[in-house]
Amino acid sequence: MFSERNIPRLIIFTPIITVILIAFFTIYFFIKTQNNYFEEESFRLEEQYIIKQKDILKKEIKYVINYIEHYVTNNERINEAVLKDELLRYIESVRFEDHGYIWIHDTNYYLRAHPFRQEKIGTYDITLKDAMGTLIAKQFIDETISNPNGVFIEYFWQKPQNLYSSKKLGFFRLYKKYNWVIGAGLYLDDIEKSIHQNKILLEKRIDKYIELIVLISFIVIFVIGILSLIMSNKINKVFKSYQDKVQKKEHLLEDLNSNLELKVDEAIIEVKRKDRAMLHQSRLARMGTMLSMIAHQWRQPLSKVSALLMELETATKFNKSDDKMVISTIKDSTKLLYYMSNTIDDFRDFFKPDKQKVNFFINDACLEAVSLVDASIETYGIILTRDMKINPTINGFEREFAQVILNLLSNAKDVLKQREIINPKIHLSVKIESKYVIICVSDNAGGVEEEHLDLIFEPYFTTKESLKGTGLGLYMSKMIIEKNMGGELSVENTKNGALFKIVLQKD
Repeated sequence: MFSERNIPRLIIFTPIITVILIAFFTIYFFIKTQNNYFEEESFRLEEQYIIKQKDILKKEIKYVINYIEHYVTNNERINEAVLKDELLRYIESVRFEDHGYIWIHDTNYYLRAHPFRQEKIGTYDITLKDAMGTLIAKQFIDETISNPNGVFIEYFWQKPQNLYSSKKLGFFRLYKKYNWVIGAGLYLDDIEKSIHQNKILLEKRIDKYIELIVLISFIVIFVIGILSLIMSNKINKVFKSYQDKVQKKEHLLEDLNSNLELKVDEAIIEVKRKDRAMLHQSRLARMGTMLSMIAHQWRQPLSKVSALLMELETATKFNKSDDKMVISTIKDSTKLLYYMSNTIDDFRDFFKPDKQKVNFFINDACLEAVSLVDASIETYGIILTRDMKINPTINGFEREFAQVILNLLSNAKDVLKQREIINPKIHLSVKIESKYVIICVSDNAGGVEEEHLDLIFEPYFTTKESLKGTGLGLYMSKMIIEKNMGGELSVENTKNGALFKIVLQKD
């Protein structure tokens, strides 16, 4: 195949075959990429759709409960049975979205209101099943009793005037005064229509792209074929003139190539071995850095959860706890645990280059950080003052920015406690200068030692005890502000203490 006679043909056909292969792989990878994008976009659309449906259901149920409370409050003289009947008939008339309506069971499993099951009003409804055979009335009531402030449940039910069952999302809340379980639901099959339409558009786009690539490939093949034919004739003439010289040195080149191939193979094996070792070390280092950062950021929320639980335990021992206090403690603890869960995602995404920036309010992110550290600040008698009269917006990563503020506040609290400062104070301010937003966190702990000013943002540098710090908090904060958000984080000493300054471009 690679004889002297075949060289002209190889010169002609090799670039043509190369163009065909490039076109084939280009089409293949484009289709694969577009399909992956479509799957990700479909998943995102479905998630957004479900979140939207949940918000609609919550608002509708809240509206109904507010209406009931208002109506009951303003009609106290009406007989309770008549009042209930008027409320139930009104609720049956409520409609929202395309197929949304409201129905009511009581906690004894009796159906009290339903616009499409009038014949079952007042009957014991515990045997009601959905298309999958689930005892949905029992499930609605039991889970609502366990979660009186609201619970979402998925089930399968027929749309009005429809023979087939569709997946439905229901939301239920308990109206305690009358022991009513108020429910509303929306069907989830509308998102499938949207995904199908997007798939059709994607297929059309892929077809157009394939047609364009094929057309360009034929043109390139034609041009390359002509050029290759011309070059083949010239190269063939030149090749013949050098043929005698090549034959004389053929044996010498064979020996040289044999030794060179052996050395190249050995070098490739060694390079691959070193690459694998370096990749392994890099992964371990990244994992250790991430774990250290998560541990640093979890310490404060865990302390606050512990404090909340201890407060609840003490109140319980002295019989001073009530349902309101228990629910409040659970909500506060859940908020902290939710924050900790998000912290894992944030640090996992921190090393990815494809995070999407959003516009957010500076004050909202700052107040979120303050809410996580204010309890411990008050415990140590530290006064936190805020100068946040303006609330500018910036484009960046809101949760990561909040973690930076939390880290600066926590460091200020720790140094005030460590140095046992009298009348300890922390000041948080937000201001605008020209096109920049400036956020400052300062304290009156005496400042940073001069020899440490140039090292304070270095990884693993810390002045805390080994069990209280890893030296990654300020390093991580600087990376977030400067690398991820294009700003600047710096520190300077004032007459009272340290001043950490964040400068970000205003949106």
